[in-house]
Amino acid sequence: MADILTCFHLLTVYRWTSHITQSFVHGINAAIAHLDFEAILASPESSKLPQAGRPFVVTDPNPPIIYSDLYLLIKTLAVTHFRIFPLQPMPMVLISYVIEAYSLLRIKWPLTRWILPPVAGDVKHLKPALFSICTHLVASNDAVSQSVKSGGLGYTGALTTLEGMTQELVEWNRVHQATGVKNISYRSSVSLAEEIQKATKASTVGWTRQDMQ
Repeated sequence: MADILTCFHLLTVYRWTSHITQSFVHGINAAIAHLDFEAILASPESSKLPQAGRPFVVTDPNPPIIYSDLYLLIKTLAVTHFRIFPLQPMPMVLISYVIEAYSLLRIKWPLTRWILPPVAGDVKHLKPALFSICTHLVASNDAVSQSVKSGGLGYTGALTTLEGMTQELVEWNRVHQATGVKNISYRSSVSLAEEIQKATKASTVGWTRQDMQ
């Protein structure tokens, strides 16, 4: 969900996932499930309970939505401009193989790095593996919602997916209206990881130079 918020500040967002059905889980719902599980495991007899050592799938208490539901919500409620430009998925899959082959070429034959520049921008993340998470992924609360006696956690979600997304939009609108800034950028998990990687490389180079001196 957090990475979806990163597209708020873009005037036009290019997506091929509008038709994709996926289940989401809000942080509040995940926390409720964790607390339910901890309450069960806190019992001295927890090692004998059927819940011990068992993984549970948790999702929001609503049927899975499609991405176009989220895009429509953002377009309708956000105070900033938002427009989805739909793309056909098959051409994007074919392009992803070309980008992956190009990237692997620079790794397999390092000398080519003197001639071939690295792929820059968001397009460098367009690899075939990306499409494995851009498919229909549906989760179920059937097991986790069962009673404790039946082997479940007795979980009941507090927020639906669209309610959670609306909360984020309310905060987005509040910040923009309070500050008067037209476009505030969110930092995605991918961009944060890239910043950490650059900082790590820079610090490593700095220490290496100091050692050489």
